[in-house]
Amino acid sequence: MQIVEALIEALWQRGVRRVYGVPGDYVLGLFARLEASPIEVICTAGEEGAGFAADAHARLTGLGVVVVTYGVGALKLLNPVAGAYAERSPVLVISGAPGVRESDSHALLHHRIRADDTQRRFFQEVTAATAVLESARTAGDELLLVLAAMQRDSRPGYLEIPRDCLEREIPWPLTLTPPAPAPLAIPESVRQQGEGWLAWLRGRRRPLVLAGVEVARFALQETLRQVLEREGWPLATSLSGKTLLSERHPLVLGVYEGAMGRPDVRAQVEASDGLLVLGMPLNDLDTGLFTMQVAPEAALVVDMEQGLRWGDERDENLDPLTLLRLWAGAGNDAMAASPSLALRHGQPQEQPQGFDAPAGGDGVLAPPFQPEPGRSIRVTRLMEAIDASLPPEATVLADPGDALFAAADLRLQGTNHFLSSTYWASLGFALPGAVGAWGACPERGPVVLIGDGALLMCASELATLARYAIPALVIVLDNGGYGTERPMLDGPFNDVAVVDHSSLARSLGLLHGERVSTEEELWAALQRWQGHRTGPVLLSVAIAAGDSSPALQRLTEALAQRVRPPSGT
Repeated sequence: MQIVEALIEALWQRGVRRVYGVPGDYVLGLFARLEASPIEVICTAGEEGAGFAADAHARLTGLGVVVVTYGVGALKLLNPVAGAYAERSPVLVISGAPGVRESDSHALLHHRIRADDTQRRFFQEVTAATAVLESARTAGDELLLVLAAMQRDSRPGYLEIPRDCLEREIPWPLTLTPPAPAPLAIPESVRQQGEGWLAWLRGRRRPLVLAGVEVARFALQETLRQVLEREGWPLATSLSGKTLLSERHPLVLGVYEGAMGRPDVRAQVEASDGLLVLGMPLNDLDTGLFTMQVAPEAALVVDMEQGLRWGDERDENLDPLTLLRLWAGAGNDAMAASPSLALRHGQPQEQPQGFDAPAGGDGVLAPPFQPEPGRSIRVTRLMEAIDASLPPEATVLADPGDALFAAADLRLQGTNHFLSSTYWASLGFALPGAVGAWGACPERGPVVLIGDGALLMCASELATLARYAIPALVIVLDNGGYGTERPMLDGPFNDVAVVDHSSLARSLGLLHGERVSTEEELWAALQRWQGHRTGPVLLSVAIAAGDSSPALQRLTEALAQRVRPPSGT
């Protein structure tokens, strides 16, 4: 078996049906072999777009793949791959490279900087594992080691293949199918500790779970849902964990963002005397710039990096994966032994005493949007119109800024139906991400929410939507500049070029592009889109320069204190 054959087979065995990339001379041979394989190659307009597409694909399926050329292609991926590392998205980078023989003969080959291993060393900083597949003797083992590290850590990996090594013959048989998951063997001491914390949480008057992105990355949503429904515990999610469960589920309160978020959700989370913070790294944006106010003795924090913490207590063996699986089994045993416990905790339609009913807890869809004649469009009203128009299967991708913060209040029906660069916060994620979201789940039409400034960074990927007839709705929030930065420290540097977005969209091949400036125009455009979702459509929405969502207002008020120079300087 050749190295390239082993690579393609290993990807296929792990469920990869589409990869994303941009060809270049050092990787043309690999592109040709991929095209001849059952795996479809989606060629994006640029390498950064390919990286974001692979990231979105990985978030929905567990593995995304991006294929690029050496140097100028691969280094454009550092931003999306760094974001994937920060947000635990398993993206596999496959880079071509100069051939071994030509490298030995000529040091100054195009696209190369410094030493042969410079590019690999860059990627070592933002991946779980790296390898150069240049030896037929070791290539198989190195390939499998990188894939295993990615699965273990839910983080990116990097493979580099010199172009004259693709067809080198691996001299012995390889087992390329992924190993079956091993049964979870939990030592008795760890089991007792985990069951003790389950008893602790059951003993609280106001237990509540605040879950984050790691629950999704390690495919723990179904286990979490079973535990929540058995115990009757309400759930809030971080912004990066939005749609861990359907937001129509009776136990789901909504998104918690500290002082940035909805006051009703914040009040319930911070009033809990038994708060399980599960798989949620406590970064600044998920905690509303560290405005989370929970008594230390009330919070049980469990994440993949540090395990369990409560006050001064630490237990690195109880990570979310171990704790949830242990609780799922231990809870079933306890329910069987104590029917009264099942009665007390097994009513998902009822909220614990003292809590308000969660928003949307009755499962009723949002009331139809009623446009007001002649009224200009405000951000909050835009989100209300979108919420009333979204089909239940849609995947929403929101770019950082008010497209993201305002979208926090959308009530989405599906699990894993919301994607964003929430912590890394890279502008330009959502539009190319829609390519990967469609590639992962073609039955779920993507809806992109993006600002006018972010659109200019990735507008060429509109052509990719058109090329592959991806039925995406792209909604541009056009306020004439960087609306997140203006309240912090304004100046002409926050303005962006005036662009006719609808004409741009049509010139790049979209089915339709339209400018709307009133609620009636917006609602009519959304109704037309609902009836004709056969290809990509763009709506450019005029937003007043000073308008923003309440969440963004709260965020920028806090950030302004850090950004503005001291008075008198």
